[in-house]
Order: sequence, then structure tokens, then C-alpha cells
Amino acid sequence: MMLAMDLQAIEMVTGRLAAQFSIRPPKVTSGWVPRSMRLGVRAKMWRRRLVLVIGPASERLEPDELEGELASGMAGFTLRRGFLARAFLSVVAVNICGFVIQGFSVGAPAWWRELIVYGFPAITVAVIIVHYRGWLYRADRKVAEVLGARTLFAVLEAERRLGANGLAYLWAAPTADRRAERVAPTIERVRADDAPHG
Repeated sequence: MMLAMDLQAIEMVTGRLAAQFSIRPPKVTSGWVPRSMRLGVRAKMWRRRLVLVIGPASERLEPDELEGELASGMAGFTLRRGFLARAFLSVVAVNICGFVIQGFSVGAPAWWRELIVYGFPAITVAVIIVHYRGWLYRADRKVAEVLGARTLFAVLEAERRLGANGLAYLWAAPTADRRAERVAPTIERVRADDAPHG
């Protein structure tokens, strides 16, 4: 197994991967990673340069699994602005609808007004989760397109082996099987494009 705390080796891997994703090499550091991130890698991507925080749990990964998880972080980083834009516009739309419905519900029964007050925050959370899942699926497709199916499947296999931790994560994130199912058409297209023609 690759020792995840060997940051120099990880920096070499991330430098190579960054070139393939056409991004600046990320900063790699050791540190705290939430238990819900069972593969032991946390991507800080809401800044100009990606920062990959490597936790002790990453030591359980095989080299190809760790490489796949690093690649997934980079793919997500390249797609973050689209995710934020779509999620923001959807949340704004949901809240505008909520305010409009509230305005038309002035004389409505109390239970209806309470349903609106408590229902729209729940709808907002559901919308964010839908966009988060879409972002994960797009990142999976990008990994498969840039590095091939093997890299992505290594990550999904590690997810299956180690499982997810934390109710919030289980609720928000799709399963490894669902992710594999969603990326299958992209893999078939890439294989068809790579097949010899003639």
C-alpha cells in the first residue's frame, strides 16, 4: 500500500494528474479529514488553487484507489463554478416561489401557512442535494473521460469496501453502484471513440 502520509510521493502523483486535468498542481498537506470521508482525502476547492488534505484513513487505500480519489477531487474542482451557479439559481428560484405563495396565502388556514414556512427550507435542502449529486456524477464522467474507467472504478471499489459514514453523507451522496451505473454511458462512448476505425 502507498503510505498516504508520504506527501512527497502524493505531490508527484497530483502534479501528473493536474497536467491531465489542465489545472495548477494542487497544494497537498496532511491534516484533519472528517470521518464521513472514509477514503481519507478532503478537497478544499472553494478557492483559486485546489488544496488536498490527506488524513490517516488514506493509508488503507491501494495506490490506484488513492490516485482515483485525488483525481476525483481535481475533476470536482474543475466543475465547481458550474455547480455553484446552478445551485444558486435554483435556490433563488425556490425562495422566490416561496415568497410568492406566501403572499397569496394571507387568508389561508394556519396549517397551510406553517406548511409553507417549514416546507420551503426542506425543498431548498432537497434542491441542493440534487445539484450536489449531479456535480458528483459530472465529476465521475470527467475522471472517466480524462483518465479512463479503471481510475474511476478503483475509487468506487474503495467506497464499496470501506462504506460511507454519517447519516448526512449517506442521505446526500449516491452509492458507488449508482455512480457506476450513471457513468456507464460515458465509458461506453469513450471506448467507442478509442476503438480502431476502418
